[in-house]
Amino acid sequence: MTILYASHRTTLNKLNEHIGSSVNELYAEAIKQQLMITGPLHWIYYGADGKEDTEFTLEIALPVERAPENGSRFSSKQLSPFKCLRTEYVGDWENLAGTYNSLIGYIHRNNLAMTGECRELYLNVDFAARQNNITEIQIGLL
Repeated sequence: MTILYASHRTTLNKLNEHIGSSVNELYAEAIKQQLMITGPLHWIYYGADGKEDTEFTLEIALPVERAPENGSRFSSKQLSPFKCLRTEYVGDWENLAGTYNSLIGYIHRNNLAMTGECRELYLNVDFAARQNNITEIQIGLL
């Protein structure tokens, strides 16, 4: 799939700094470029290890029908499918770490190897009633 994305070097402690502006600006750019949005917002983590202060790359990505033709302040690329362990999480993101811990436990018990890439797809975002958030978590596997 084609994505329009913003790339950030960050830590788990600083994730909240990227929520509002990057997300809103990606949607605005897609509309400005007359790009059909073709899927939910993705957060793609490269090199995150679960430690609060480890720096990693975060791509906040919006699936779109095609790459912008008129130039864009955001990058675009093809996002390839990948082998992963996935689950759907419902609830407040404050408790998301427990789901990651369960998935990683499963990976270790079954002698699977992770790629270092994880994706979160935001299927439903409800800031007013966070228990209604629906997030698909994908942990890349070799």
